[in-house]
Amino acid sequence: MRAILAAFLLVLALTYPAQAESKAPPTGCGFSSLGTLPLMGATTAGTAYDRGRVYSVTSSASGPALLAVRDVRTGSLIAERPLPLALGSWAVTVAPDHNVYVGSYNATAGAMGRLFKYDPDQDKVTELGIPVATETFVWTLAATRDAVYGGTSPTGRLFRHDIRTGRTEDLGSPVPGEQFIRDLAVARDGTLYAGVGSESMKVAVLSPDGKLRRVIEPPVRGPGFAYDVDVVGRYLLVRYSTNAGANPMGVYDLRRGTWKHLVDDVDSLTVGGGARGGDVHLVQSDRLVRLDLRTGRTKQLGMTEFGEGAVRPLTWLGDTLAGTTSSGRIWHYDGNRDTGRILDSTLTRQPVSVRSLATGPDGRVYAGGFFTGGLAAYDPATGQTQHWPDVGQSEGMTTHKGKLYLGVYPGARIYEFTDDTPRLLLNLGDQEQDRPFAMVSAGDWLAFGTVPKSGSIGGALGLLNPETGQKIIKRNILPGHSVVGLAYRDGVVYGATSVFGGTAVPQDTAAKVFAYDLASDTIKWQTAPVEGDLTLGSITFDDQGRLWGITPDAIFEIDAATGQTLRTSKHQTYPWDTLRVPVWLDTHLVFHDGYLWGKTQSKVYKIDRATMGTSLIARPISNMHQGADGHLYLSRNENFSTYRFC
Repeated sequence: MRAILAAFLLVLALTYPAQAESKAPPTGCGFSSLGTLPLMGATTAGTAYDRGRVYSVTSSASGPALLAVRDVRTGSLIAERPLPLALGSWAVTVAPDHNVYVGSYNATAGAMGRLFKYDPDQDKVTELGIPVATETFVWTLAATRDAVYGGTSPTGRLFRHDIRTGRTEDLGSPVPGEQFIRDLAVARDGTLYAGVGSESMKVAVLSPDGKLRRVIEPPVRGPGFAYDVDVVGRYLLVRYSTNAGANPMGVYDLRRGTWKHLVDDVDSLTVGGGARGGDVHLVQSDRLVRLDLRTGRTKQLGMTEFGEGAVRPLTWLGDTLAGTTSSGRIWHYDGNRDTGRILDSTLTRQPVSVRSLATGPDGRVYAGGFFTGGLAAYDPATGQTQHWPDVGQSEGMTTHKGKLYLGVYPGARIYEFTDDTPRLLLNLGDQEQDRPFAMVSAGDWLAFGTVPKSGSIGGALGLLNPETGQKIIKRNILPGHSVVGLAYRDGVVYGATSVFGGTAVPQDTAAKVFAYDLASDTIKWQTAPVEGDLTLGSITFDDQGRLWGITPDAIFEIDAATGQTLRTSKHQTYPWDTLRVPVWLDTHLVFHDGYLWGKTQSKVYKIDRATMGTSLIARPISNMHQGADGHLYLSRNENFSTYRFC
């Protein structure tokens, strides 16, 4: 009864965000709320322009996201309106009647993407419901006088919302098997262009009723996304994001039905927003450039500083090009003077979800932020916090030889964090790696495990010696598997895998644990400890040298010398047979005072090693970590708590 009451009290504490303030650290036993960490930001992935106003959606850790209305010339904030049950949006468009439409996402398990309408004349937001019942994410919207079209994931559906009747119709998947419709564009005649991924990077050409007319093959090979799509005059512009890390943009002549130009390294989110006559304005290597669509020639312009975040050109204001960044800033480029400036952000910063937790070399608990990124630290001795905003999304963190190391998405970038500054040591984007969830100190080596880019398969085990710069990258160390959990003992790195890479298609029938011997550069053994489990997650050693792991539905014990699975116990169920999305790291496991403490499926358990029985301690929890003081530190969205042992 005491455990159930404690869990109930923790649910109450985590349901409503506490105030972000420093306070004396707790001294009692059990749970204590530590408020919120100072992870705040203004991330605005979805943005559109109309009649002197910029419409953008600021994401929020626990919601609701905010639709912001700003003056494009001054940057002043006109209004911010909540979007119920939305955490953020990539999809914002303005219809010819000047109503604004927003497609949302919600990262909560089982939550679906929603459609909203904002009437600027009445300053009113209306929720239009869930467009497609199976889809969690509305990635893109495009509007005509009669309808709003949307593209989704995880099954790449196209929908049509009739503006007059309010009816929304699922038009199916224009390219079956693709997980994403990443972007949409509508030509003047109503023809719809849908950029898909994550395999083929094709563009589907559809009639206004959603019927497929044809498919345009990309001018580049390999998996990835048709990431940005726009129509400018007679040209279709498609910016690709390939799994190899390249971002070329193709210029397709719609009259002749052929690719006319291919422009390398285009980084701007919108490829048609800076159109003027026969020119478009793009970003290459953090510099604004002008592209002549007829000749394919580019000219570098004088604006090279946009602040943080991806750049989105929007519209011309006379001879001034205006745009935004995904960090919420508005920028202006003066075409006469060939100079640019960035306006101060007026958006209300929103809480950022905690993505990862680790103990630093100074004994503080460090937290990495989701999406917006940022890094925060909490001192268990004093209760004081600190924040570094200019750090990317840390998927994993660990301390190695007195320094803190961060594994940052995208590109599986490894940073050394010293003197309040992240220093880039390694980037695995060119090897199709994206998410370094697993990190552990392994003797002289910093070891890390990765998940590949969306659309790719085959993660990696990486080894880096920060003192010498030597690196060893074992791509596909177990073919098709991602490496999502690591432990180290006596010269051997132990890894736990997921059979998912960057797709929702499992590459094996069960995830595995393996032992990699550093001295001999060989795999000593590999085993699948839980039949049918497609991801394993966190692994750890107890005080007797026994290797333990926890999956979404099982606990297992392995003989570290031989790889023999000694015991397995199911603690709950998991829908392995009906998964529509990849599952990577969703578990955490530590050993303390004779017991294992595990987090999985948003629950924290105390685990008896003798019986393998579990006792529920708390829910809902997203991250669990054991600090240098021996106590547990927990997070849910932006909220931060501790469980103190007595």
